Amino acid sequence: MNFKKLIQLDRKRYGKTFLIAFPNPSFRFLVWMRLAAHFSKWHPVGLLSRIFVKWMQVRFGLQIPHIAKIGGGLFMGHYGGIVISNEAVIGENCNIAQGVTIGRINKGPRKGAPKIGNRVWIGPNAVLSGNITIGDNVLIAPLTFVNMDVPANCMAIGNPAQIIEGKTSEDYINFKN
Repeated sequence: MNFKKLIQLDRKRYGKTFLIAFPNPSFRFLVWMRLAAHFSKWHPVGLLSRIFVKWMQVRFGLQIPHIAKIGGGLFMGHYGGIVISNEAVIGENCNIAQGVTIGRINKGPRKGAPKIGNRVWIGPNAVLSGNITIGDNVLIAPLTFVNMDVPANCMAIGNPAQIIEGKTSEDYINFKN
């Protein structure tokens, strides 16, 4: 997906216009992150955006590398303590709350990083780890530890996660427009 389309999808989650959305630190971070991913590190915009991304990561407690594959429309309502592996894949129109870790496992049968579908809501302090697949329209409840595949249109809750069918993220994913 091209750079402009990603920014448009992100902007729709934060406000009707770019000027309304840009004061939000989470949206600003996404803009700089997308610029860093779009331009090479030798391009002036690429270099400047990487500096801003690093500064915002430290300031807001985010560890989201610009090389992670993140679809448009990512919404971070509260920032702080969000850690995403550079190998993670996140679909479109997902919500990630504060304290979320989407991490890689280095050994064992689940070696790798999570692949997250579209319209997934991940609650505060949830942990997703290993080579797992999270389907579309999934709700990951707060404080949930997920180290197994979660099918589409379900909810994962608890530690270890238990799957509840029928409860989806439909009521949790909102758009500003």
